Amino acid sequence: MKKVLTALMLAAMLISAGCGNNAMDGAKKDAEEAAQKVEQTANEAKDAATAKADEVKKDAEAKVDEVKDAANQATEEASAKVDEAKDAAAQKADEMKIEAEAKVGEISEGAKAMRDSMDEISFNGIVPGFSIDEVKEAYGEPVETAGEVLTFMNGAIVNVDSNNNVKSIRLTTGEVETPEGVAVGMSEYVLNDAYGTADAVKKLADGAEYEYHRGKDKVAKLVFKTRDGFISEIESEFNK
Repeated sequence: MKKVLTALMLAAMLISAGCGNNAMDGAKKDAEEAAQKVEQTANEAKDAATAKADEVKKDAEAKVDEVKDAANQATEEASAKVDEAKDAAAQKADEMKIEAEAKVGEISEGAKAMRDSMDEISFNGIVPGFSIDEVKEAYGEPVETAGEVLTFMNGAIVNVDSNNNVKSIRLTTGEVETPEGVAVGMSEYVLNDAYGTADAVKKLADGAEYEYHRGKDKVAKLVFKTRDGFISEIESEFNK
């Protein structure tokens, strides 16, 4: 009996040991499977992250390309605008140049007309508009001064304005001639030969007054007064 019990105890111990080994083997297997799942999950997460990163990179590159294209387009448009502005400025400059040249031409014509008019009404180089100092250089000091009227030795009577500029010049002697060679004391018939038909004629009690408009646009005039058929006075002035 004692031997039988011992044998049973040994058998129980052997069975118990076998069961423990089986449990350890199962646990080990479960741990390995869990590790594989963790590794698989990690790999999947890594792949997903990599895919997402690639997608973000592509989107970023696409955005950069869009920005570059927009910048290039903006640059081209700006360059086109600059070219348009340059062309417009060049065209405007040409127009202004043409206008300026036309104005210069008009001014030159006007200046020429004024110069021609001044030449035609000058008495020894003096014309209305000159300063009194210029008159004195040509005629000398006045022999008589009455307000704005100055009388010179050559018979010229000069009327000046408040700025001492000549308003008119009147000749009362034959010492000074007009540019056409007409002087006080000559017959009134020389006027037709020198100047042609008068622009205006006024009859006076003992003679007449002949007015000749000179220069382009008739900006100046010479007035001749006659008495008994002879020139008694010549006046030079600008038309008012």
